[in-house]
Amino acid sequence: ICFLFVLGILLADKKYVWWLVPVCVLGILLTWGDSFSSFNYFMFNYFPGYNMFRSVTFALIIILFAMPLLGFLGLEKFFERGLNRETKKKLIIAFAVTGGLCLILILFAGVFNLLKEGEANLPPWFLTALQDDRRGVLRSDAFRSLAFIFVVFILLFFNAAKKVSVIGFFGILILMVTIDMVAVDNRYFTKESYQRKRGTTFFEPTAADQVILNDKNYYRVFNLVDPWNEARTSYFHHSLGGYHGAKIRRYQDLYDSGIIRNTRKLITDLQANKLNFKKYGILNMLNTKYVVYGPDANNVLPNPDANGNAWFVKGVFKVNSPTEELGKMETLNTKDVAVVDGSKFQVSNYGFDSLNSVRLVEFTPPHLKYETESSVNGFVMFSEIYYPKGWKATIDGKEVPIIRADYVLRALEVPAGKHVIEFSFEPKPYVIGNKITMASSWILLLVVLGSIGLSLKKRTADR
Repeated sequence: ICFLFVLGILLADKKYVWWLVPVCVLGILLTWGDSFSSFNYFMFNYFPGYNMFRSVTFALIIILFAMPLLGFLGLEKFFERGLNRETKKKLIIAFAVTGGLCLILILFAGVFNLLKEGEANLPPWFLTALQDDRRGVLRSDAFRSLAFIFVVFILLFFNAAKKVSVIGFFGILILMVTIDMVAVDNRYFTKESYQRKRGTTFFEPTAADQVILNDKNYYRVFNLVDPWNEARTSYFHHSLGGYHGAKIRRYQDLYDSGIIRNTRKLITDLQANKLNFKKYGILNMLNTKYVVYGPDANNVLPNPDANGNAWFVKGVFKVNSPTEELGKMETLNTKDVAVVDGSKFQVSNYGFDSLNSVRLVEFTPPHLKYETESSVNGFVMFSEIYYPKGWKATIDGKEVPIIRADYVLRALEVPAGKHVIEFSFEPKPYVIGNKITMASSWILLLVVLGSIGLSLKKRTADR
C-alpha cells in the first residue's frame, strides 16, 4: 500500500494528490498524541468535537482511507497510460523510495537505540538481548516489506497486467495484501486466542441471582462487592453500580457525596444487626429493592423501603445551588420530600393526596409509560436519571418540561385526575442524523449503481 501510495503521488491527477497527501500527513500528526503535544493539545482544546474521541489512534482511519485511495488512483493512471518511458521512470522512483527505505532499515537497524523511557536501568545483559531482539524484529519486518514491494514492482515493470489480464493482476494484488495482513494479524491473534468453547460459568446465575430473579417487577440491585468496578450484576439485573469509562458527572457526584455514605451506614448497621432501610434515603430513591453481598441465597437483603419506580411527594424543599441540593440529600426522607434547585427550576402548584397512585406500565430503554391518579395537583418523582439532551416527557400526549430533583432524578408537576405520562428518548442529533445517514446511503447506492451502469454502457459502446 505504501509503494502504491508513492506511485499515486507521482502518477495520479494533482487535484487528488493535493488533498489526499495533506490528509495523510494530518492523520499521522494526530496519532502522535503527546509526541507532538503542541499541535495535538491545540486540536484537543479548539477543534469542535475532537475532545470526544477516547484515543488518538482513531485518527488512523484517515490514513486507512486516504493511502489506498491515492494508491489505486495512481494504479489506474498507470494502466491508462501504459508502460512507457515516463511511467517506467516514476515506477522506479516509487520503488527506490519505499524499497530503499526498507533496505536502509535492514542494513542500519543496529544504529537505533530501540529502548523505551526507563528501560535503561535494566541489567546490561538483558538490555543487550532486548535491543538485539528488537533489531531482529525491525530487520525481519523491513525485509518482508521489501519482498512485497519488490514483487508488485516486478509485476508492474514487466507489464504483468497485459500478459495475465488486469483482473488477474488485481487478483494477485488482493492475494498479496491478504497474505500481508494475515501474517501481521497472527501476531496479535494466535491459535491460542481462538477457542471453540469459552467458559460460561461467569455468566451463570448464582443462588443470590436466582432469588432476585423470582421478582419480575422493575427495580435495581446494589452489589456491595466492588460495585463500581464489576459488571456481572448488570448481566442479570438493573444495577445501581457497574463500570463505564465515561460516567455522568452528577451521578459520580452523588456517589462520592451520598451513595458511599449510605453504603457505609448500611454495612455498619448490618454488622451490628441493626439494619433499617428507612435511613438510607439515597439508596431508596434509586429504587434499590435488593442489596447483595455474596453469591449465596442468604446473601440477599430485600429492601421493603425502596421508593419504587415513581412516587408523589408531600413537599418540595427549595435550595439555591447544586451544592446545597447535594448536601440536603443526606438528611431528607426522599419518599416524602424532594429537593429542587430553585435557581434552575420553578415548582409552585402541588398538593398531596394520601390515596394517590402512580405505576410503571411499560418499560424499554428509550420509552417509559406511567399511569397516575390523584385528587389534587401533585409533584411526582421518577427513579430515572435526569438527562435533558434527548429525553422528552408528555402528559396525555402533551409535552411538558422535565424538572431535575434530588440532584439526579426526574420530576414532573402532574395535574389532578387520571393521566398517562410518557418519557421518550429522542435526541435531535441522533434522529436527524439517522435520516441524513439513510438518505446518504440511498444516494450513495444510486451513485454506485449509476456508475456501474455508465461503465458497462461505455464498455459496450467501445466494443
